[in-house]
Amino acid sequence: MASTCGLVVRQFSTSTRLLKKPNISKPRVPWTERRILNAVTIPLFPPDPRPLPQKCFDELKSKEESKNSELSAAYQAFRLRQTVKMFNENQMVAICHILPMAKRDAFNVRTKIVTAGMGFMFSNNKWSKAAVENTRLRNLEPYFTSDNVYIVSQDNKVKEMVAILRKTPELQLLGGLVENQILSRDMMMNIAKLPPLDVLRGELVSILSASAAKTSRLLGKHQQDLAINLDQLVKQGSADAEAKEGNEE
Repeated sequence: MASTCGLVVRQFSTSTRLLKKPNISKPRVPWTERRILNAVTIPLFPPDPRPLPQKCFDELKSKEESKNSELSAAYQAFRLRQTVKMFNENQMVAICHILPMAKRDAFNVRTKIVTAGMGFMFSNNKWSKAAVENTRLRNLEPYFTSDNVYIVSQDNKVKEMVAILRKTPELQLLGGLVENQILSRDMMMNIAKLPPLDVLRGELVSILSASAAKTSRLLGKHQQDLAINLDQLVKQGSADAEAKEGNEE
């Protein structure tokens, strides 16, 4: 009974984690000829005479040699160039901390970001720190911690990016670069609350037009008053002259 309950619990947890039913069926037993062929063709290696510490040391040494190989160096240089290109050619680079999520959810998030006209990029913290080291972007280094992803765009799309992140709790905004300015999370959130740039430009044009119209009106007020007074004086003089002529007659 206990073993049955344990199997049910393990099956339920596996189904919940992988979002599908586990494959618990036993593999089919191959036919006799196949089993004979498998038994004959299994390689037999002689036992390794090296002690366990020596095996571990040799494995570690081979990994270090592979890291220092020419191919690995070329790959590291390529990824570094790509990271530098990411920071230099995009008007908006948002640094986000990514939390664990299922592959399906990650695909949906990436689809939303790409559909909105932005890019979803990965970069190792080592490459990111090397890309901004001793540059004007060196103050971005504190953001390069843990697991990060980058939402990039060649245009300023902070508002669209924040709208997507509000519906995606697995991506936590840390800060970023917007139009060559390093901004924190709060500053980027405040920028997202601002009205569109066209609306602000329209308001600025209306304010400047109102000021110019008022200045023009104030500058022309004295000339207008003088013209009105002179006109009134001419009319009054004409009326007095007509009255005088009438009295003489």
